[in-house]
Amino acid sequence: MVKNKPFLLWVILTSVWLSGCSVISPTPSPEIDVYTLSQQMDLTTTPSELKGSKAVILALSPIRSPQGLLNTAIIYRDSDYGFNSYAYSRWSDNPSKLIANYLQQSLAQSQHISAVIPVGSRADANLLLEATLVDFSHHIHANDASSTGVVSIIFYLINQNDKTLLSTTQFTKEVTADQNNAKHATIAINQASQLVAVALQAWLEQQITNLPEK
Repeated sequence: MVKNKPFLLWVILTSVWLSGCSVISPTPSPEIDVYTLSQQMDLTTTPSELKGSKAVILALSPIRSPQGLLNTAIIYRDSDYGFNSYAYSRWSDNPSKLIANYLQQSLAQSQHISAVIPVGSRADANLLLEATLVDFSHHIHANDASSTGVVSIIFYLINQNDKTLLSTTQFTKEVTADQNNAKHATIAINQASQLVAVALQAWLEQQITNLPEK
């Protein structure tokens, strides 16, 4: 029996250790909050018979963006060179795709644009709109006193027939966020995106109005 005591002790210790492990519950990971751009305008596209006489077909190119905006992270900037993301919140898609879909829906309502089609469509477009997304983030100012949602995009309007650059512009819109967190950051960025869409539509309508007669 003496010879079996070490083995018996090992069995007891092992059983106690396994029993202890069985009551340890894994810590659940925090739930990820997912946000998107929500179109606030009337999504009913203006019927073609109500479009203006100079309404054009607009091709919308995929929007280019810097490397930091190619994923679904919600970016915040808390210094001149800071570039961070919220740990438990993300966009439903990367900002370039979100803003492209948003702009396509809003521009389709213009009386000066008969249709907005993607580049590569079999339909012939009169104009091509290219864009570069410069900023799509939450700016937290010094001492966390205030913050803004910022959307900045450069646009290039191109004549599809001869590939000439007709005009270029940049719109940068800032909207104050009520609180310095991901939820209120996305609210402010949504509102800034709408301001960009409104400014872009007004600019395009002016450019289309100034096109020479066919």
